[in-house]
Amino acid sequence: MASISIHALEGSMLSNSTGALRLLDIAKKGTSTEVFVISPVSSPELSLDGLLSASAENDEKLWSRLEKSQSAWNELAETILSDAEEVSERINATFSEIEDILRAVWLLRDPGDAASRHLASLTSTFISLILSSLFAENGIQSVSMSAREAISSEKLPEGAVFITGWLFSPSLQTFDASGKEMKEGGSEYTASLIAAAHDSPVTFWNSRSLLCTASRKDVPSAPVIQHLTYAEATELSFFGAPIIHPQSFQPAEDKNIPIFLRCWKDPDDKGTEISAHNDTHSGPVKAFSVVRGVALMNVEGSGMSGVPGFSSRLFTALRNERISVILISQASSEYSICFAVPEKQAQKAEKTLREEFSRELQEKGISLIEAVTGCAIIAAVGEGMPGHLGTAGKFFSSLARAGVNIMAIAQGSSERNISAVIRTEESGRALRALHSSFFLSAQTLSVGLFGPGNIGGTLLDQLASESERLRREFDLDIRIRGIATSKKMLLSEDGVDLQNWRKLFQETAVAYNEEIFLSHIAAQYYPHAVIVDCTSSETRAMQYVKLIERGFHIVTPNKKAGSGPYDFYQSLMAASLRTGRKFLYETTVGAGLPVICTLKDLRETGDRVITVEGMVSGTLCWLFSEYDGTVPFSELVKKAKSLGYTEPDPRDDLSGMDVARKTVILARELGYRTEVSDIDVKSLVPESMRNLSSEEFMKKLPEMDDYMLSLYNKAKEKGMKLRYVGKVDEGGVCSVSLAEYPLDHPFSQAKGTDNVISFRTMRYDKQPLVIKGPGAGPEVTAGGVFADILRLSAYLGSKV
Repeated sequence: MASISIHALEGSMLSNSTGALRLLDIAKKGTSTEVFVISPVSSPELSLDGLLSASAENDEKLWSRLEKSQSAWNELAETILSDAEEVSERINATFSEIEDILRAVWLLRDPGDAASRHLASLTSTFISLILSSLFAENGIQSVSMSAREAISSEKLPEGAVFITGWLFSPSLQTFDASGKEMKEGGSEYTASLIAAAHDSPVTFWNSRSLLCTASRKDVPSAPVIQHLTYAEATELSFFGAPIIHPQSFQPAEDKNIPIFLRCWKDPDDKGTEISAHNDTHSGPVKAFSVVRGVALMNVEGSGMSGVPGFSSRLFTALRNERISVILISQASSEYSICFAVPEKQAQKAEKTLREEFSRELQEKGISLIEAVTGCAIIAAVGEGMPGHLGTAGKFFSSLARAGVNIMAIAQGSSERNISAVIRTEESGRALRALHSSFFLSAQTLSVGLFGPGNIGGTLLDQLASESERLRREFDLDIRIRGIATSKKMLLSEDGVDLQNWRKLFQETAVAYNEEIFLSHIAAQYYPHAVIVDCTSSETRAMQYVKLIERGFHIVTPNKKAGSGPYDFYQSLMAASLRTGRKFLYETTVGAGLPVICTLKDLRETGDRVITVEGMVSGTLCWLFSEYDGTVPFSELVKKAKSLGYTEPDPRDDLSGMDVARKTVILARELGYRTEVSDIDVKSLVPESMRNLSSEEFMKKLPEMDDYMLSLYNKAKEKGMKLRYVGKVDEGGVCSVSLAEYPLDHPFSQAKGTDNVISFRTMRYDKQPLVIKGPGAGPEVTAGGVFADILRLSAYLGSKV
């Protein structure tokens, strides 16, 4: 038996060469019989709408418009076909017939129903003529037949079948929740009838969008719904899903025929299947929808309670005035009732009720009849909700966390729909909150990054290359929703496109506003909010406690918080413990090396740390691994600066304060109340040079050469090497100085910018535990920050 596929299409989709070739491709890849039901073309140049009424009114502009339409159809045929002569002849002949009809109507001043139906069908006939010729040019046979012939035919011919002439339409008038009539051009209903007659699947193509779990205007990242039941589709159509017309698929539903909703603009996407089968693998909720333009009517009064027929009077009065009631909610005490109506009918509804219950109002049996405008209905739809514990709780708690006030609640007896009335201005936020709660991975991180410089920029590049893999393999969704410097910020609702973040920041960043930035990152509809601070700002570091108390996790390579005043450090750690928000700072010592986590592991497993020594300045590591007395020390410093190893003012490295801060962090990890001021720091900068300008210091730098050479030679005579080291002794005594080490010591064997940290513990006593590796450079530091983000996700439940 030949396989058949039915397609319903809007004529305007095919009124250009791109659309025609796309349909040709569908036919080539399709079944043995492809049936195309095409609705009339609505584009202004090609449409024949209004010609009859203009003729009946004797409008002289009619003839020029008719001529333009004829020219447009001929141009379309010539654009699509390699030889359009035969088709153009048939189009021109049909336009001659149209002209005769219009002249008759001109004289009779009455268009008549028959003429209206005939003209309405002609544009789809023209499209079919052009497409049939195109298919013939490409070796595909095609026929045209009426909808009635296709339905009654026992067997449809192979190839392409174009349905021309008048199309069937649903007889019953239906409205959505906003009171808007749900219409379609007849192609979908006709296609559904043909599909039912031949027991074949049907595809409804639309020109607007795919059907997603939420409107992409509100939730741009909303995925396409893979499957819906007929009942779910009907619910969504009522709540404003623009591409579903439930009456259109009724004939197919009656025969349990699957329906596919697809978008013409995205033909490679399989779209949404609608069938009787319920997809048990999906969650309880299939989609969310918002209906705006709603008014909430409130009726209250002691005279309502226990009065038989009160609700009947109320809704009968509204029905008589043709006012659509969308949602109803009534208290069990019967003291009050509220219901939603289209906002445009709110004033009429209030007037109707005041007239109906005028006596009760006068006698104070009813104390309030009011219309609250500016409302919206947000609805969750899903066949899996019945009997699924916690769905309603999750729905309402998600709205509460997002700060959305609920004005009324309703749930159908089928339990496949939960609806709430909210303020219109909160509807976008509400939809995003619900969508995140039900559809986002529990491991979705809303991340704000401060400092997109060397380290921060490199981190963003690393995330760009790895985020898709993490999402695919571990269901970890890291969304950089904000990037900021001290002056500018770039915000994105669903995450910055990290492949183009530099261009986006340069072209679209706006003036930095702290509160707007933080509020954006902390959006309650994201499961977790994270601040990644890649600056060296002390001001930013001193904000960490407030950020943690506000709900942020913090990841940073910034040493200023961990080495700042001890009271602040203690309050920071206490805030982290109290709130459950993580403060991760692995890269503050040793860049990407696992120093902090190793120290924590040693202590938490019961080992006693006796001493910690470390070469923890990449700059100083490089200087003393390169210095062999043959090149002046000052020249090496200048070279290090030119390579970007030093700070803009090399004294920031040579002073030893960077090492001192890292030593403080290590000491505090061991439980000591150490301040930077407690450490005996042996600066390499002579006191006479400490207050000079940077330029003056660089000029006088050679004055250090003789002293450094003498230190080097003394160490060399002893068979030792110079290394600048921070040390924490047992008892918490810290020191930072240039020291001598034997040639076989791990510090002496370090090369380049290697950091080396040695742990002498109760377990590692005779031979210390040594960690060694690159301790400088944006790649390794950014990689360490990235690792901390992954560590955070593991704390939060990720399987990474």
